[in-house]
Amino acid sequence: MKRFDWEPRYTTIAIYAFLVIAASILFGMFAVNYEKVWGLVKTIFAYLVPFVYGFGIAFLLNPLMVFFERRLPGQKLSGRMRRNLALLLAYLLSLFVAVIFFLVVIPTLAESVTAIAKNIAFYSTQVDTIVSELTAMIPEELFSEEVGKAIDQFVQGITSFVVTTMLQAVSLTTRVTSGVIDLIMGAIISLYMLANKETLFAQCKQILYALFPERMVCRLIDIAHDSNEKFSGFIIGKIIDSLIIGILCGIGMWIFKMPFITLVSLIVGVTNIIPYFGPFIGAIPGILLVLIGGGPAQALGFALFVLVLQQFDGNILGPAILGQSTGLSAMWVIFAILLFGGLYGFVGMIIGVPLLAVLFGLAREFFSWRLEKKGLSTQVSDYASARHQLLTDRKKKK
Repeated sequence: MKRFDWEPRYTTIAIYAFLVIAASILFGMFAVNYEKVWGLVKTIFAYLVPFVYGFGIAFLLNPLMVFFERRLPGQKLSGRMRRNLALLLAYLLSLFVAVIFFLVVIPTLAESVTAIAKNIAFYSTQVDTIVSELTAMIPEELFSEEVGKAIDQFVQGITSFVVTTMLQAVSLTTRVTSGVIDLIMGAIISLYMLANKETLFAQCKQILYALFPERMVCRLIDIAHDSNEKFSGFIIGKIIDSLIIGILCGIGMWIFKMPFITLVSLIVGVTNIIPYFGPFIGAIPGILLVLIGGGPAQALGFALFVLVLQQFDGNILGPAILGQSTGLSAMWVIFAILLFGGLYGFVGMIIGVPLLAVLFGLAREFFSWRLEKKGLSTQVSDYASARHQLLTDRKKKK
């Protein structure tokens, strides 16, 4: 029998054709059954929520575990024993902070929310009184029907804001309660992730080396390392910075005897995680809460106090903790917050800055590689033109 010889070229074409046809069939099935497929995808992701929590907890606790691991005596403890002890210390410290938070902060926070919910009508009347007093101070020649309508809309907006905030607080409490089991499962999963992180990384690298060329894998690993440095440096630094700001806010409000100390300090601390816009996002509801609970004088004092606190954060505390963790200019930080915040809400505002920093780093390397390939300079200053400041005189490197 004559032996059949496979032609490599035609075999390759046949494989590609089969993959294209299979991909087309899958795409057609997805387009026809979009709702069912999307529902299945959401169901799968719902089951994977504990793994998402686990990864997030492991990401946040890894620096703390590494801190303990490096300071434990290496001669008296084996590598595995040092890892387990460092992991135990990291979780015990985190558990201690969580217990203090739930025993001290949560009850006080619940009291503030309950007090506001019970006295919404009273606070609404108080706001009307304050606005009426302020309106009476406006000279009659400056007061018009349009001004009156604007004041009425402002009062209605404040009332609507308070009611909406209460409803969101109740909804958030329900979601947190329903997610406790997922959070506990995530904590258990994070324990395994941190205890065996080297093995998990090695398995991922093994899969990458099996699927892609070695040079590509090395580049992917460099990108992952750079992304981890930017994300961990920014997010963990921001959390520490915001925690300090929240505590300082609470101490200042306690000294000046302002109302709703825990609630307002928590709002200021949490929103401070968002760069640039965070202080304003947290200050506005804080001023309104102090206004309805303590009056215009305390509201003005709180506004001035928050202004001083944010100046301290922006000029002293923030740079000391964060440093140049992203390398982005202010314009691109605002761009990242607006874009990713609009797409993914509060989480997008937090991760948008380090994510854009990673994308900028990759784009910078790509454009530098293209310029070097063309024999052009990679320095931005070489493209400046004294004659045409908005147009560049590109010159090839001699």
